[in-house]
Parts: sequence; structure tokens; C-alpha cells
Amino acid sequence: MYAITHEQICDLFRDHREAVVAFLLKRVQCKEMASDLSQEAYLRLLRKDAIPYKDNLTAYLYRTAERLAIDFLRQNKRWAEGSVVLDEELPCPNLQPEELAAVREQCELLLDAIASLPPVCRHVLLLRRVDELSYGEIAGRLGISEKTVQRHLVKAMMSCHARLENPLRGRAIGS
Repeated sequence: MYAITHEQICDLFRDHREAVVAFLLKRVQCKEMASDLSQEAYLRLLRKDAIPYKDNLTAYLYRTAERLAIDFLRQNKRWAEGSVVLDEELPCPNLQPEELAAVREQCELLLDAIASLPPVCRHVLLLRRVDELSYGEIAGRLGISEKTVQRHLVKAMMSCHARLENPLRGRAIGS
């Protein structure tokens, strides 16, 4: 292996930059990419402490540039094969502003409906739906029977459903 100096690489860059870019341009068919790959080739030489080509540093430079071009073309080919032609008519998967406003309005109605429930019904509903406790766990926590938990949950669900179906007339049952 042959030790290479920073000065040798600077001289190489100055003397062969345009030729290396032209060499790469023939392979990658893009002037900007050829220029980028040329710079990468020089950077790779700068990172090397020693190279195997003692007599012909220029050949090593071209070999490095050629390998970079091959890697770029392979990557580009894989990307092209894996890409999908996008249909311009596909709808956006995100909610549109009017849909988002409707969802927000429903959330506000639901929160109002939950807030207007009698305290025990609200507590049972939140323990079941938010904390995901079983009927038995809720019954034990509140000191009531499982059947009473079921009744409060049904009462809460019906009240919330009525409020969402008819926001102006739906009122909490039992308030």
C-alpha cells in the first residue's frame, strides 16, 4: 500500500476534475449527479490513509468514480422498480377541513353529553371505556353490583347516543 498525501489529492482534483465529471456524466446522464459523484470520489481518497496504486493515482481515482457511478445506477434502478405511478385522481387520505370540523363538533357534543351525565353513570362509563375495566372491577371499585354497573353503562350509552343523534333535544337521561 502506498501512503497518499493531502497535497497529492488536491493536485489530482485540480488536474482531473473536469475529466472525471465528463467520465461520470457519460455513465449517469446527469451533470449535477456527475459533479456530486466526482466530489465524493475525491472525498473517499481524502479519507484513505493508503491506496493500492502506488504508480497510478489517477487510475485509482477513476476506478473509485466508476464504482460510485455503478452504485448510484443500481440504487436508482431499485428505486425505479419499486416506485409506483401515482394516480392524480386519488383522494387525500387526510381529513378535509369540513370533515375535520364535523369530527370536532361530534367530539364536543360527546364531551358535553358525558359531562351532563349523572356522576355515577359518568364514572362507570369512563371506567369502562377509558380505563377499560371489567364490570367486576368497576363493581368492586364503586361498591355496587355488576348488574348495577351494566344498568349505569346502558343508561350512559343511551344518553350519549341520544345527544349525538339530536344535539338540540338530547339530554342526559335521569338528570
